[in-house]
Amino acid sequence: MKPGDCYGPVIRDLYIIECCTSGTGSVVVNGKEYPVGPGDCYILLPGDTVTHTASFDNPRRGIWCAVDGAHVGRILAQAGITSEAPFVPADAFEAINEQMEKILSMEDEKDPGLALRQTACLYHILGTLLRYSSAISKNSSIQKAMSIMEAHYYEQISVGELAKSVGLERCYFSTLFKEQTGQSPHRYLTQLRIRKACVLMERSDCSIAQVATSVGLDPQNFARLFKGELGVSPAVYRKSTGKKKGILDSETLV
Repeated sequence: MKPGDCYGPVIRDLYIIECCTSGTGSVVVNGKEYPVGPGDCYILLPGDTVTHTASFDNPRRGIWCAVDGAHVGRILAQAGITSEAPFVPADAFEAINEQMEKILSMEDEKDPGLALRQTACLYHILGTLLRYSSAISKNSSIQKAMSIMEAHYYEQISVGELAKSVGLERCYFSTLFKEQTGQSPHRYLTQLRIRKACVLMERSDCSIAQVATSVGLDPQNFARLFKGELGVSPAVYRKSTGKKKGILDSETLV
């Protein structure tokens, strides 16, 4: 695009994949404006009302192609690409841009295998989208589970309930959680509860049993769990909080 160019609004009946390789500008999709810069890739859906703009001082440049097919919409939806969320994961840009360049390099070819080679590139793009969107989805599921634990640590929470709340099977959830955090969901929740217990012991006069109950732990097992995590008993910790105030300074406790 030339400096200050504005193209649109336009409505297409095809899917448009565009990669920005340099410069800046914006794209307006159904009335919502998104900034566009190097490394951005977005996909426009049939029926979207779109306006493209380029900045005056450093107009954006890139490559784009139009694709069609009933299966394309299904795969894009699976990858989380919608009119409200048109941008692809940043990590997928290089692979998608490479395939786009391959498609465009075939522009002047006429042999019988052209359509197949172009289709192969398109499938590579769609496969890349699913690959990276899946990684984001997995990460989002674990972040959601951690948020649930943070909000409901004082309640009785089972790993099965956590898995169900984020839409994952229990064993797969446990495996994924450990891969991303380095510990099991049960261990993570226990450590969270112990941290919350430390805050209560430092800031309140509640008994040790009351503290345990308040953070969702069994008072009979609390001392064992506490010492297992911090190396001292709850009673010793409470007495020494003045001397060991920094023991949990690296954590967000409240």
